[in-house]
Amino acid sequence: MQIVEGAGITVAVVTGACTGADFESALGADLRIAGADATFSSADVGDPVACARRLTQLLGEARAKEIVLGGRTVSAADALRLGLVTRVVPAAQLGEAARALAQGLRALPPLALRAVRDAVRATRELTPRDALALEHEHFRRLIATQDHKAAVAAFFARREPAFTGE
Repeated sequence: MQIVEGAGITVAVVTGACTGADFESALGADLRIAGADATFSSADVGDPVACARRLTQLLGEARAKEIVLGGRTVSAADALRLGLVTRVVPAAQLGEAARALAQGLRALPPLALRAVRDAVRATRELTPRDALALEHEHFRRLIATQDHKAAVAAFFARREPAFTGE
């Protein structure tokens, strides 16, 4: 398992067995992609409470319990079905898929990506009203950035924008 980064967004790239510290690291990533040969297990994690909490946030209580209490090893296909990973690719294509994903993320406006990531994470703890207020706060801040101006100019010029993170 390795973590790659694209514009401040972390992607766990999983091949083979993902257990213990690797499983905890994968759960902490923003996105997770897996080779078709990957398996996931909560066995031997360093902090079982934190692992159970993160799994519950990602999968819901019933599915988290099924994995943690049952000591279940989850295949890549089941991980995709459960929502533990966002994509499964043939193991031989995993490196290229990870590079393409990171490259695609780097092509997007980094300030907006981080705002979306932070807003999604915050919704775990917020009421719908507070989540909407946070979304509006991000929008007001982002519309004043150089990246937004670059996106508008590129749209009217019919070209790809170049984002600077400013």
